[in-house]
Amino acid sequence: MEQTTQDSLDPNHSLADTDWYLVEFQSMDDAIGTIRPDDPRLYIMRLKGDGTVSMKLNCNRGVGDWSAEANNETSGGSFQFSPLETTRALCPEPSLDEKIAADTAFIRSYILEDDKLYLSLMADAGIYVWQRYDSSIGALFQAEPDPAIEAAILDAFPDYRQEIIGEDGQQARYVYSRVDLNGDGKEEVLVYPMGSIFCGTGGCDLLLLTPEDCAYSLINSFPISRLPIIVTDEVAAGWQNLIRPESGGGATPSYVLHVFDGQQYIEQERLPGDVQPEGISYLLGEPTFDEGAILKLN
Repeated sequence: MEQTTQDSLDPNHSLADTDWYLVEFQSMDDAIGTIRPDDPRLYIMRLKGDGTVSMKLNCNRGVGDWSAEANNETSGGSFQFSPLETTRALCPEPSLDEKIAADTAFIRSYILEDDKLYLSLMADAGIYVWQRYDSSIGALFQAEPDPAIEAAILDAFPDYRQEIIGEDGQQARYVYSRVDLNGDGKEEVLVYPMGSIFCGTGGCDLLLLTPEDCAYSLINSFPISRLPIIVTDEVAAGWQNLIRPESGGGATPSYVLHVFDGQQYIEQERLPGDVQPEGISYLLGEPTFDEGAILKLN
């Protein structure tokens, strides 16, 4: 990955450490017009303060670098991405993942106005309009270290010894989202451990933890999953339903609906993968391994 753009980034820039979701692409070609994604959760961009960018591009993700230089006389300035490194899954159509990944190389300027970020392509070829992320879209992943979560992960995977994880845990990381699934005022935790010991071609294992005193106990250990995880309004045995995306390994992308049976979540049915189900998404943002908190051994 090219690193040249990071050197010119002002860490105090107004765009540093901001999150955005795609509203539309405005083409200057009347034959193309304006293209809007069906679901704003499909395309999310995180501009980090260290000069790197991560993107959720439908069923794919992209990482790279970004730089911007403000024009003191306007609300914008110059803007540039390095070439993105992206995954290559085949997303259900219609999808903008390939177009966005290709177009980022030609973005040259930005305007920031009313919580919208306008990224313009060179030669007036078009404008990508991004809206500042808000919680109505869902919950982005968290990566602040949490010893209680780490202890629960290690309890769930007792065979993952020090020689596998590494002396300081560098071979395994994790991200998580908190959500109250049963309305008791205490937040459960959806945990996504990352690393070769947890992951395969179809994603990584997913844990559901519930608070118990000063620790967490395991409710479910789901098989290989993609992100994000969708929490629906429907309830079974007092707990909201969960929907996991599955893809990879040559399988047709699909969603798996899980309902609570009084003790744990069980699979109820599989849903088509071409339409994202209704609900609030958690673990949004397509986390990369380097973004996760290090899983340290106690």
